[in-house]
Amino acid sequence: MAEAIERNDPNAWAQWVGWIGIIVGIAAFFISSFWIGAAAIILGIIALCGKSITLGWWGIGIGAAAIIIQWFL
Repeated sequence: MAEAIERNDPNAWAQWVGWIGIIVGIAAFFISSFWIGAAAIILGIIALCGKSITLGWWGIGIGAAAIIIQWFL
């Protein structure tokens, strides 16, 4: 049987926040782009502070793109 691998990464919360930021950013394209996009940017910044650089920048970028696209449509 396969055994679960324990990960004692102190920055694991930052990865979760980064992924949630990306999901919220994608949702911003479909629902209330400004507010949801702002939430994705904030979650991306929190992920950056937790050393999850790539996920944080993706969350910020997707949230900003949703807000910018909302302005043009």
